Amino acid sequence: MNDGPKSVYKYLPPDRTGNVLEKLLIRFSQASVLNDESEFKPPLKGMGTRSEVEKDVRERFQATHPWIFAQLKLRNSPEKADQLFAEIVSAAADQVESPANYERSVKEVYRKLDENFGVLSLSETPLSALMWARYADGGRGFLIEFDTQHTWFWGKRNEGDSFNHLRQVKYLERTPTYFLNLPDETALYTKSIEWSYEKEWRIIRNFNDAAEKTGPDGHNKNVLLFAVPPSTINSVVIGYNATGECVQRLKSTVSTNADLSHVKFQRAILNDDAAIDIVLET
Repeated sequence: MNDGPKSVYKYLPPDRTGNVLEKLLIRFSQASVLNDESEFKPPLKGMGTRSEVEKDVRERFQATHPWIFAQLKLRNSPEKADQLFAEIVSAAADQVESPANYERSVKEVYRKLDENFGVLSLSETPLSALMWARYADGGRGFLIEFDTQHTWFWGKRNEGDSFNHLRQVKYLERTPTYFLNLPDETALYTKSIEWSYEKEWRIIRNFNDAAEKTGPDGHNKNVLLFAVPPSTINSVVIGYNATGECVQRLKSTVSTNADLSHVKFQRAILNDDAAIDIVLET
């Protein structure tokens, strides 16, 4: 499985009780609706070096239009055919590197990611006062504690699969790189240092696997919900400002679902120094 934390947490406002606990559905969000506007948008310094761009163009030509080089070889000497093909590749590389085409290529990749993949953002800490305030409605909401050893978090389909399994987000001073050299690790699982307090782990999944689609949300994006096995949930942490109505709904939801009979309740306590304590709910 993994050597990371045994548990990860989802900070939630009170109105998410219905989907997450009652229906056992959770949203995987488009990058475009997340708080960090630079999600999936690492700094870039261009498409690539000239040799890299020409190599990429050449490989694409050979894969999608093999007949072009074949015709050149039939009608010319090998040396002339190579020369003509190099000229074609060079002209195509000029087009790829033009500002308009470069910008269009980058936007198209981002659009496809945003339309097809969603992010479930989780944290390894339940003790962040800032996240309680920002993501759990000022402590009026709750946390779900998930068991990271559950197979639901480890759906990697092959060795090269960048999605479908829990990954730790790395916080770095991000330096510009070339688009063609951009690894998935950097594009999908790296954020700038100012977000490091979130201690995020995330899963990215294809929207084709969603169990339910609702929406649109306030960003005019579809809300895509994924089924959560009840056995992934270890506990519910009640917010330090949770209302009696919220607490009653949380406890009633858990107690009336036999599949959640193992779930424990804890409570967050906000201290005078703004530190958070988690205690067992009695």
